[in-house]
This record gives sequence, C-alpha cells and structure tokens, in this order.
Amino acid sequence: MKYLFILCAFGVLGSLMTTSVLADENKYKIGFVNTGKVLKEAPQARKVEERLKAQFEAREKVLLAKQQELIQLEQKIKVDGDIMSQTAKRKLERELRLKLSQLKFEQQEFREDQNLRRNEEIRNLQTVISAVLKRLGDEEKFDLILTEGVSYVSDVIDITPKLIDMLKQLPEQDS
Repeated sequence: MKYLFILCAFGVLGSLMTTSVLADENKYKIGFVNTGKVLKEAPQARKVEERLKAQFEAREKVLLAKQQELIQLEQKIKVDGDIMSQTAKRKLERELRLKLSQLKFEQQEFREDQNLRRNEEIRNLQTVISAVLKRLGDEEKFDLILTEGVSYVSDVIDITPKLIDMLKQLPEQDS
C-alpha cells in the first residue's frame, strides 16, 4: 500500500512538472512527513515501546537467569572437571548441552514473539498516524503529502512538526 502511494505520488509529481503552465495558474500545496522522526518523537510511539518493554521484561529476566545458570555450570565443569569422575563430568556436559539447546530455542521464541507484538503495535500506530495525517491534509487543504523515498525536502514543506503536535494532542488510549 505504501509503495502504491509512493508510485502515485511520483506520478502526480511527474504530471505537476509537465504541466508547468498550469502550475503557474494553480498553486499546489505539497507537504512532507519524516516518518522516522514521527516514530521517535510521537508520544504514541514512546507508549508502544514502554508497553512492549513491560510485556516482555519478565521473560527477558528469566532468559538472563538461565544464561547465568549455564555460565555457572560451565565454570563448574572447568574448575571441578579434573577432580570429577568421567561419568559425572559427562553427565554435567550433557546437561550443559541440553540446557544450552533449550535456552537457544527459548531465546528464538522470545525474539519471534517480541517481533510479532512490535509489528502489531506498529501497524496500530501507523493507522493512528495515517488518520491524523489525513485530517491534517484535509484541514490545511494539501494537494499532496509525501512520506518516503524523497531525496530532498525544504523546511517550507516539511510538516513533520505539525503532525507530531497533532499526535501529542490526541487523547491517550490504553490498548
């Protein structure tokens, strides 16, 4: 959808450039939004990060504790390995490999869950940003608002601060 918008935007820009005679008669209002800056500065984006951190903090602590347990087990094998029986040492080494394998699986599962939730939250945030951007375009009568793939933007048409201000004025929503 974003790419379709970009292609349409370039098409509109191309037709604007080829109809320079009409451009003299009609003034077009064009704006640009730096989405990276919006995602850094919008309060909704900060809330998303806080929510994700809170949601995954406990699992992350558990994984770190398991990692620490593996380090201690590895140290025990190194320190006490020479004085242990071969059977006891092999048993500890098997336990270490099994726990390491389990930890890797749990870490991968954790990252996947975290990425899925982050993507879900970002989609929701993009919906909010799109609605506010449409409202801004309608209220200020923009003919075209670009967001991505632009090589140069002057401060005159950069409406990123306006969009961020509008996002800050939205009522807080708990999701």
